[in-house]
Amino acid sequence: MKNNQTNFEQIIGYTFQDKKILEIALTHKSSQKNKDELISNQRYEFLGDAVLELIITRYLFDNYPKMEEGDLTKIRSSAVNQNTLVEIAIEISIGDFILMSKSEEATGGRSKKSILEDSLEALIAAIYLDGGFSKTKIFIERYFFPKIANLSVFPGHRDYKTRLQEIYAKKGKRVIYRDSVDGPDHRRVFYSKVEVDSKTIGKGEGHSKKSAQQSSAEKALHKLEN
Repeated sequence: MKNNQTNFEQIIGYTFQDKKILEIALTHKSSQKNKDELISNQRYEFLGDAVLELIITRYLFDNYPKMEEGDLTKIRSSAVNQNTLVEIAIEISIGDFILMSKSEEATGGRSKKSILEDSLEALIAAIYLDGGFSKTKIFIERYFFPKIANLSVFPGHRDYKTRLQEIYAKKGKRVIYRDSVDGPDHRRVFYSKVEVDSKTIGKGEGHSKKSAQQSSAEKALHKLEN
């Protein structure tokens, strides 16, 4: 693992003072032998999500002083959604360095969007815990900020829920999401159906309720636009 860590640090441009923090960030819950030990990156995901959103929010606030709150929110949603996170996760090859069970790996775990997204959020938390806010900002500035420039041209373009809601709001109709979850704790899958006038117009799934709703909204938009 030590050599793998070194290779990964070279890719992301950050060297950890505490290697254990990086190890936890790269440990998928499927590799836990003792379920009572909190050694997976699940808690790190929680922290990383919040840190990422804060840094992105401050960047938008400082760099787009004339943009309205609604458009700022749309850009932020697109910048931190699953598609963007997966793009960056692939860019830094994080899937190659994740510790996971053989069964998870055998089912394509290293390329699963949900695992890539979660691991990147965990990595952000790890950098924050190890190097503080300034080091984390440097990492996010390197990988996320360049994408914001494109997102700002058409705010909300990739925020499927917002786009779908705006379409039906103009028609005086309400968009409703019906959510469910299935599977064991280490392989939970969220499902979402989006409805208008009690009719299902899109179905999706994801590793969280948020990503499942975005997926169902994307499917609904695809039907409307084709």
